[in-house]
Amino acid sequence: MIDILDRVRCKELQAKICTAEEAAAFIKPGMNVGTSGFTPSGYPKAVPTALAKRMEKEPFQINLWTGASTGDEEDGALARANGIAYRMPYQTNKDMRNAINSGKMNYTDLHLSESAQLARCGYLGGKIDVAIVEACAITEEGNIIPTTSLGNSASYVQTADVVIVEVNVTQPLELEGMHDIYVPLDPPNRLPIPVIKANDRIGTPYIPCNPDKIKFIVPCDIKDGVRQLGEIDENSRKMSQNFLELLKKEVAEGRMPKNLLPLQSGVGAVANAVISGFVDSDLKNLSVYTEVIQDGMFDLIDACKLEFYYFNSLSHYTEVL
Repeated sequence: MIDILDRVRCKELQAKICTAEEAAAFIKPGMNVGTSGFTPSGYPKAVPTALAKRMEKEPFQINLWTGASTGDEEDGALARANGIAYRMPYQTNKDMRNAINSGKMNYTDLHLSESAQLARCGYLGGKIDVAIVEACAITEEGNIIPTTSLGNSASYVQTADVVIVEVNVTQPLELEGMHDIYVPLDPPNRLPIPVIKANDRIGTPYIPCNPDKIKFIVPCDIKDGVRQLGEIDENSRKMSQNFLELLKKEVAEGRMPKNLLPLQSGVGAVANAVISGFVDSDLKNLSVYTEVIQDGMFDLIDACKLEFYYFNSLSHYTEVL
């Protein structure tokens, strides 16, 4: 078994380190399982793979809730095992899409920002039985340090009866301190979220978790299965140039400051290509408040164009950090 003792800093939790098969054996038919993962980064890999293999021998289904899409070790493996009765809020896996379109799997295509609150309030088919979260480490107090995404993980950990933590040794410990984790109060007690600027920090660098909730800790050495972005073509370059000309005009006419307002880019090859064009522009001291950091944003970091960036997921197809 992979040695993760140095990453499980809560001594009393070290006795809960086990194999993926042992953790997967705990999951029962009909359970609501909430996992980490977003586009597809930071999702559990070892336990879903072991669960899918178990389902192939012992057919049953669960309900799977995530942050967004996950990798093939989760969405693909469980779909091929016919192991999911209901899935939400978002997916991009071909095998899962086929199962949904053929009526073998129920699916809610739900706005990502709404899914955590609906899950916390029990509006999606009851409580969460098990949360499975990928981590790079567990603190001395038993709190969970996520890897390359957050998504709905904090809400699932808060709500679940049982938590399974996958400690992924391929993820660098330097991720610790990057996260700013905040779960808002639910209506009617909701307060304004006190984020005014992209560099405001309002939460904790870890997912708060009562160590008594953690039942299994599983070592993992499987990397994120993110997809390679398409090559930047001439059309994308022209789109980026046109956008930069628009921004230049807005600055010249006083509707934006020289370093613009906080940027938000979409996910995918086109958005990545457009952002990449900023590298050779005159823009600097930019801030980003966005969903996913892709390769184009890393290029801006390398070019010292970014002052601060705030994001939900690291989706980088080469080595992270």
